[in-house]
Amino acid sequence: MNLAALRAVTGRVFTIDETATHDGPGVRMVVYLKGCPLRCVWCHSPESQRAEAEMAWYEARCVRCGACVEACPNGVRSLNGERGESACRLCGLCVAACEHDALEIVGREVTAGEVMDRAVRHRRFYHHGRGGVTLSGGEPARQSDFAYAVLALLHEAGLNTALETSGFVDWAVLARLATVADLFLFDLKHADAELHRRDTGVSNERILDNLARLLALGSEVLVRVPCIPGRNGTPEIISAIAAAVVERGGRRLSLLPYNPAAPGKYAWLDREFPLAGTQPHSAAEFQALRDAAEATGIEVVEP
Repeated sequence: MNLAALRAVTGRVFTIDETATHDGPGVRMVVYLKGCPLRCVWCHSPESQRAEAEMAWYEARCVRCGACVEACPNGVRSLNGERGESACRLCGLCVAACEHDALEIVGREVTAGEVMDRAVRHRRFYHHGRGGVTLSGGEPARQSDFAYAVLALLHEAGLNTALETSGFVDWAVLARLATVADLFLFDLKHADAELHRRDTGVSNERILDNLARLLALGSEVLVRVPCIPGRNGTPEIISAIAAAVVERGGRRLSLLPYNPAAPGKYAWLDREFPLAGTQPHSAAEFQALRDAAEATGIEVVEP
């Protein structure tokens, strides 16, 4: 293993959370990568979808001082923060001019070595309770060379590694990542191919096939299901998803409640949220989903 070469591999991330507790066991550093092949209508991280860097505007912080307008050489912004006719070139001059942190370029290039060094500095926190580092996104497997380099370096350093994936990638990519990932957090949205296409833009055939292959390979896999009211959040659909996992050899499943904070992120990027007005399940409704999954024989675990 050429560690120097691995350290030099670059990728594009949009944020790094050093104290996460819901993306794998223990306290973890979660690295969020840009770019995703799916377009889930409920996506709670719209900034993860595009592979390219993009500009975010946080309206609550903006005082309409006009500094960004004066700094922009392309006339992209008006005093109310709206985009103008010209395309933003992400030069960063408006970001530098804003004293209130109301503007941010989302997406930056980092090396695998930088990520590894940052994790190692905090390793005493991550070793407790099998903590470690998780690559999330977006779809981290879409930046497969970078994901492999980061996980391989972390493995070499003795840190636990996890990779969150939609499963919509070539099997060869997942098989390679399986050699350096201690855990796969495998997101599954539907058992039915047409419903999956309706809600994500793609079929689930490759996803289910990759899930079966990972399980057959002996990888540790935790299937996670975002439960969205009005889309896949019914006992019947959750039961079908759980049964599909059991059929392929899966034994554990996590049910993820809908995140009502999603609409605010779309406003940052000047986009419309497709499921405006959606509210999370009640406690009783969510328990019904859990009961439906457990009736298939699968173990439902906390996310």
